[in-house]
Amino acid sequence: MTAKITVIIATRNRPHDIPPLLTALEQTQINDTIHEILLVDDASTVPLTRSPPRSAAFPVHILRNPRRLGASTSRNTAAAHARGNILAFLDDDARPLPDWCQALLDALTPQRAAITGRVLPLDKGVVSRARQYRYEQRYAAHQPLAQVSFFAGGNSAIWTTHFRHAGGFPETGTGSDNGLVTALNKKGNAVHFAPDMRVAHRNGKGLTTAAQESWYAGRNATKTTSTRATLSQELGHTAATMRRQPWRTDITAATVNTFLQAIHSTARCTPPKGLLSSGRSRFGR
Repeated sequence: MTAKITVIIATRNRPHDIPPLLTALEQTQINDTIHEILLVDDASTVPLTRSPPRSAAFPVHILRNPRRLGASTSRNTAAAHARGNILAFLDDDARPLPDWCQALLDALTPQRAAITGRVLPLDKGVVSRARQYRYEQRYAAHQPLAQVSFFAGGNSAIWTTHFRHAGGFPETGTGSDNGLVTALNKKGNAVHFAPDMRVAHRNGKGLTTAAQESWYAGRNATKTTSTRATLSQELGHTAATMRRQPWRTDITAATVNTFLQAIHSTARCTPPKGLLSSGRSRFGR
C-alpha cells in the first residue's frame, strides 16, 4: 500500500507559527509521502486566508471555522476532507524533526491502527520544564512500540479508515485526545508509542493557561465518563504526583506540577453540570 499522509493542523491566532512549521515539514518529506496539509483556522481574529501560506513541497489547504470550535472539532473537520490514507496530527507550535516522516512510516504498519510520538521542548522556562518532566515520566513507563492509553493530538498518526470507523475525536474540549484511544480499543484496535517520531514543541504558554487547561481537562474527564472522582481518590493522585516530582533538582517545576495536579483533581471532584457536548463527532459514533 502506498502511504499518502494528510497532515492536519488546527490553528488559531498564530499566523507566524505556520511558515516555520511548513518549512520543518518540507525538510522531513520523503518521496512525496506527505500528500497534503490541511490547516483548520479556528475562527482566528485575522483569517489565515488573508495571507495564505504556501509550499512547493505539497498542497496547503485552509479550512475556516465560522466560530471558535476547539482543536478536536477542527481536526475532525479536516479528517472529513482528507484524501490521504494516513492522518497525521500536529500542533501549530510544533516543529517535526527531520526524520519525523521516516519514523512515522516505520512505526505505522498495517498491524498498528495508530501511533503517538514523543515531544521535546522548543522553549525554556519553568512551565515548559514542568510539562516536559510530565512527558518524560510518561515516556519512561513504555517500551518502544508498546500499546499505550494516550494519544497526543500534537504528534500522532492513524490510518484514515480506523479514525473514521472509531468516530474521530470526541468533541468535548481540552483533554479529549485520549478519548480516541477508548474508541479504538472498543473496535479492537490500539495506539502504540513511537518514540522516534519526535517534534519540538512550545510547552510553556504561561501558568495561567496551564492552570486553565488542567481545570478543563479534569472537568472533561468527569463529564465524558459521567462519573465524579471521590476526594480520597484525588488526594491520593495529588500525593502520588508530589512524590514523583524532581524536588532535589528543580523545586520550582516540582511545585508547578503539584499545583496543576491539585487543580485537575479539584475539577475531577466537582459535580458535573452536564456534558460539554454529546461526545459524538461528525463520523457518527
